[in-house]
Amino acid sequence: MSPEFAPQTTQLKDALRVLRYTLRKGRDTVKETAPRRLPAPASGIALSALNEIEILARNVDHFVCNVAHSVLGDSTTNLASLREISVSSRPEHEFSVAYYETMKLVLSHIGARRALVNQSAGRRAFARLAGSQDVFELAAQLTLELADDGSIAIDKLDERSAVTRTGTNVVAVFAGLLSMLAQSEDVSREAMISAATELAIALQEKVLDLYHKRDISALASLFERSAIHV
Repeated sequence: MSPEFAPQTTQLKDALRVLRYTLRKGRDTVKETAPRRLPAPASGIALSALNEIEILARNVDHFVCNVAHSVLGDSTTNLASLREISVSSRPEHEFSVAYYETMKLVLSHIGARRALVNQSAGRRAFARLAGSQDVFELAAQLTLELADDGSIAIDKLDERSAVTRTGTNVVAVFAGLLSMLAQSEDVSREAMISAATELAIALQEKVLDLYHKRDISALASLFERSAIHV
């Protein structure tokens, strides 16, 4: 995929993901409410409709996966670090891919049962901030941008999650970027994402405090101190 078409490709992927997310949400809403609350005849109709929605949702799932990975491309087997992305030939695109794939794992770790990640938001944020010379300052700026830009939508959070509901997006973004700052030849990127998420949860009060204060310098220092422990 040539660079000039990458933004449109990312937007198409996001549109397909929104469709999938909306169908899943509608399916779950019908499943959780209609069959129990309606009288017998209507309940049967609701269950029949639910079955149709289930089939449609599965078909959309297959379609989105096939289009996103086969037709639209993007290899996600080796996610780049933030340092590697910053010096790549297509940094905005590389970051958007890494951000999307990383956040899917982060959200799973924190107990987000149904969530949506906006890849285009990652691309926009990196394009605005790519001039930053210091990678930790870049991560701090990206945290504010991505948390503010609504790059994540979480519809359901496990009640046992260790993350506070109001701070979920900020902590999740911090965790994702922290994992992208970590470097190790002996540990897989997935393992680093898991470790970074656990560390972000432990630091969530500090992370949220610095986020609300808009303290980029202190947030960058926290990234730098934390990255060596991932």
